[in-house]
Amino acid sequence: MINLLLLLLSVSKTFTIRIFAEERPPQVVISSTQGTYRIKVANDSLLLVNGKRERYFQQMETTRYTITAGEIKRRYAGGFTFYASEGELVILNYIPEENYLASVVAAEMPEGGAEARKAQAIVARAYAYNKMGGHDVGYDLLDSQDSQVYRGLPTDSASLQAVRETEGLVLGYKGEIAEVYYHSTCGGMTLLPSDLWEGAKDQPYHRRRIDTLCCNSTFYVWDDTFRLDSLVFNLGLDVPIDSIHLVRRSDIALTPVKGFIFYAPDSSFFAYNEVVNLLDHRPKTRRFEAEIADNLLMIHGHGYGHGVGMCQFGAMALDKAGAGYRDILSYYFPGTEILALSRISKGAR
Repeated sequence: MINLLLLLLSVSKTFTIRIFAEERPPQVVISSTQGTYRIKVANDSLLLVNGKRERYFQQMETTRYTITAGEIKRRYAGGFTFYASEGELVILNYIPEENYLASVVAAEMPEGGAEARKAQAIVARAYAYNKMGGHDVGYDLLDSQDSQVYRGLPTDSASLQAVRETEGLVLGYKGEIAEVYYHSTCGGMTLLPSDLWEGAKDQPYHRRRIDTLCCNSTFYVWDDTFRLDSLVFNLGLDVPIDSIHLVRRSDIALTPVKGFIFYAPDSSFFAYNEVVNLLDHRPKTRRFEAEIADNLLMIHGHGYGHGVGMCQFGAMALDKAGAGYRDILSYYFPGTEILALSRISKGAR
């Protein structure tokens, strides 16, 4: 494992990742052979590092670190900068590209076969390069689903191998990096970007089509239940809700939900986020049916994630059926080709 790690650390391209992007802890502890440091925000622009005020703090000389934030403990490679911005702790991890991608593949497809992991590595590399520059000055990507899930070390040997065997490869279309997406389980149908995101531009290789390859996923179909008491109150409705109608982004059945019309008995429309932000947890996907009964909102869902692009459980099923990574990527992104990053103008960073 150590030799593989050192091999990855020798790669020249370095990404700057903002870690703990979702958790945003007010303080962390970083430990390595250089020592242990407790870092917390002092004010809008200063840190307290083991009780001493600092403008910023860096760790660069060790190959492995452990960062603890409350009950979360993660291991990392690379180097770090810590600083305060508007009273918030910002943590930047400088990590070689291939080490980053191996962690992403391990987090995003922990159970995949060799060919599915290779497909995931190529898509993750293309996604990372397309996402660069879309965040604040000072870092390339976040460690959350707003970019890709990155959890540092350890990365398993299968993920490391998938990244190394596809080194420098991305999915391309007409000489540029393809606009790729992926998700856990499509639940029977893949979608277009415009089905989900306002103003999104569909590309020729984006397809809405029936796809049951992920039928073995536990999220292929699912049910969830929510109490209506607090929802009725927070939506400002005076009486119990009698029934519900779902407003979708298209007329096609089971495309993503755009909003809810509640009848109590008069009709009231609420946008999707207005409602789900008031629930105690968010549905696994926006593809579902719903009904009201006994003061409960009952959701019957299909899939997990946004449903656009490569279905990861579908990719794993294709792998088990004997498909190679090129076949998997061609299935989910027809018309694209696998190209070396060096051949694509957008890849020159």
